Amino acid sequence: MKVQEFRENIRAGVKIVADGKEFEVEEVVKFRFDDGNFYIKCFMSDGFVLADDENENSFVLVKEIKNDFMPPFPKILRFDGKEFEFLFEAHAVAEEIEGKEIFKKGDSETFWDFSSAGGAYLSLGINDRSGERQDFYGKILEGVNLI
Repeated sequence: MKVQEFRENIRAGVKIVADGKEFEVEEVVKFRFDDGNFYIKCFMSDGFVLADDENENSFVLVKEIKNDFMPPFPKILRFDGKEFEFLFEAHAVAEEIEGKEIFKKGDSETFWDFSSAGGAYLSLGINDRSGERQDFYGKILEGVNLI
């Protein structure tokens, strides 16, 4: 399933198969970028997060990590034996919420995203309300399935 179909069908409580694993969606959040575009972020069972990328028609499947990276972040980072290149910095506000309130409407996040040649993904973020770091590591996926 690609991003457009995913967006039309995603709801809290549904099950997603991503990277060969099954997850239950606990919360669906529509985040609006400062430029007006948006992305969907799903908080799922077992601490995993799935976010869509309409520009690339892909998804990232990540899990929260702890690390020692501190802003300002360099353009190249090394993590888990991989070299990550900076992709973009963004700020987004939670516009619509469904399910568990992990993020609340109006909450925002700022993040710096990186990828490696092998498809690994690293997102270093800050929850603007709490000031807490929320860093995620995982992989880029071409598609997911809802069941």
